[in-house]
Amino acid sequence: MDKQIVGTGVKVLLSLLICFLVHYAIVLYTSFGDSLTALGYNLFQFYGLGIVFSLVIFVAIVGIKGSLPQHLGFVFIGFITMRLVASYLLAQAGLDNEGVDMAFKSNFLISVLVFLAGDGYFAYYILNNKVSSEKS
Repeated sequence: MDKQIVGTGVKVLLSLLICFLVHYAIVLYTSFGDSLTALGYNLFQFYGLGIVFSLVIFVAIVGIKGSLPQHLGFVFIGFITMRLVASYLLAQAGLDNEGVDMAFKSNFLISVLVFLAGDGYFAYYILNNKVSSEKS
């Protein structure tokens, strides 16, 4: 495994951890997280699922890079689709609740978008790294 790719993966995971800590602090010290606890959720569930999928995407993309380099984009789209479906299934009971407020929806959306951006950056880096290595 390329050290540069692993270094980028570690940087992305650390960035996701920092985003979680900022989000958690906002939820903890404001009323932004009241609907989470009222519905039986916490940020650890959303971010835990996200970090598991990020690690799976990281390992899959790095593993498939050598054998199927032309199909990395499709692999990434497939894993992102699975992540979005799993995230929705996790939050479905809360989202379908009639008493849900915008704070719950916002917390869910923020957690999904944070990981989507992190995984998108990592996939972009891998795809561009592959293209630049083919040119030389």
